Amino acid sequence: MGMKKIIDWTKNYLKSLNWIVLIGIAVFCIALAIINNIRVDDAKSVDWIGSQDVLAKPAEIL
Repeated sequence: MGMKKIIDWTKNYLKSLNWIVLIGIAVFCIALAIINNIRVDDAKSVDWIGSQDVLAKPAEIL
């Protein structure tokens, strides 16, 4: 009986949130982070997710 009450309370709480505003805030924060990363000096810039350094090929493979 107690677990059902917790689950019902959680569902009602999640339904009461204004999801459009929360998603808007998240998108705005991501946009600001990207703009800030582009704006700062390369030494302070953060590598993008999934990016990797381009390795120089050894001369014998060429």
